[in-house]
Amino acid sequence: MSPAIERLFVRLVPHASVLGGIFELAGQGRLEGTHSSKDVARLVGLGTVRLPEVVLALRAAEGCDAVRQIAGDWRVALEVVESHQLGLLLKGAAMYRDRVHADVDRVRVVMSKPPHPSRFVSALESTLEGSWGLLATSEILGEMADRAENRFTIMTPFVDANGAARIVQLFGASKASVARELIVRDRMPAALAELAGHLGRLGVRVFVFRLPRSDRGETETFHAKVVRVDDSECYVGSSNMTRWSFDYSLELGFHVTGRAATQVSRIVDAVIEVSNPVAI
Repeated sequence: MSPAIERLFVRLVPHASVLGGIFELAGQGRLEGTHSSKDVARLVGLGTVRLPEVVLALRAAEGCDAVRQIAGDWRVALEVVESHQLGLLLKGAAMYRDRVHADVDRVRVVMSKPPHPSRFVSALESTLEGSWGLLATSEILGEMADRAENRFTIMTPFVDANGAARIVQLFGASKASVARELIVRDRMPAALAELAGHLGRLGVRVFVFRLPRSDRGETETFHAKVVRVDDSECYVGSSNMTRWSFDYSLELGFHVTGRAATQVSRIVDAVIEVSNPVAI
């Protein structure tokens, strides 16, 4: 096995559960030509619910020159033998991770990058690893909304018109049976008030966490940015629900599953318990 395939494996193993099947098919000569993202998901036996995960994996492979995007469709760029070797490695890694190994916590770095041209982005891409393995904030939040089974909560201190529309979109992407909760820092932000009808139709409960203190002339509030899925998955980071955070600024955060995410969920529950509900 060549060192090049080993390097590809190390870079793509975070997406092993998706890419293992893709390169396995390519290694069998069954994935020739170009295919849409939906077709790729279908061919490897993944439902449309996992389409965002498939696209994220394909983009990671594109960043390694293992696949190419042509007019919106995808084509495996490796030779058949190389695809076969890489597929075996990735499928083995996915099987070990899913059936043998179990982390107490899983943490992944999430980032929003400034648009090109950016001196920071250029400096990052010039490093040994570049931006591979880093998840885009907007993509991971969309995946989280889609995965929620019981609760989906957004906790954000600052919201503008772009962020308000994003919030409505995220709540709308979650299943109808999911309890939807929004925690804001002050009174209902004007941008959200304009979309109150949409929030109401989605059954979103809104809470304000800004409590006066009797012991001194101050208030108790928050600066944390959190998105919570059920009780064992969360995003914690610097991104506000604003256009600046998603389109212009460098923002960093963590996508966490496991025990640490459950601890964050308890904190969010405590915030909701003491917050004031807003009628919408």
